[in-house]
Amino acid sequence: MPPTLLLSSTTFIYGVLGLLGAIILVLAVYLFRYMLRRRRTAKTAAPDKSAKAAASESSPAAEPAFVLTGRPSILTRTSRALLGMFAWFMVGAFLLILLPEETVDRWAQVVRLRSTPEAQEETIAFLYLGDEPRERDFHIRGVVRNISTMPIEKLDATVRLYSSDGQLVETVVVRMDTELINPDATAAFHLRFPEYAGQFTSYSVDFKLRNGEPVPYKDMRGARERG
Repeated sequence: MPPTLLLSSTTFIYGVLGLLGAIILVLAVYLFRYMLRRRRTAKTAAPDKSAKAAASESSPAAEPAFVLTGRPSILTRTSRALLGMFAWFMVGAFLLILLPEETVDRWAQVVRLRSTPEAQEETIAFLYLGDEPRERDFHIRGVVRNISTMPIEKLDATVRLYSSDGQLVETVVVRMDTELINPDATAAFHLRFPEYAGQFTSYSVDFKLRNGEPVPYKDMRGARERG
């Protein structure tokens, strides 16, 4: 899978952030234990240095003592540098996590569409998007048209439902009412959400093939929001 498609997957992004967090935790524990060992060694060596200093003062013939201060190892310096870089990266990742999932999903959608060779040529037009509460259910309907010169087979609509604070409530993949959409032909999708009681207040729609490949489209309506 191309790297740009991986970056468009929110699951992959959060998995990478979790892995980096684990690496940072391991490095932090290592540096803490290393500094603790150095402090203990310094405390143990302090009485010995005092005794040697007293002996050198009482013995005029004694040669002056030279104290060599050790430098941190390459591994320690490298770990500190990596820890600093990862810390800045995790600050940015933390700010990204604080963003509403609706915003992250839209960014991922843009990356997905731009990563495909067909991104410059839209293959379907999004003609209609509407919703209707009926009895205790909530219905979302949409219509698309094939504006390419080739038939489109097994097109699905991905409907993402969001709460009032922008958090993703549910993602539903809905099949079109026809498996094959010929050039200039239309197809529709219909999502029925049972027992609707305000679980979501907005939604967005994009399209993909049954194998997971995103389909570029001209969105004539965009996301709709319930008042």
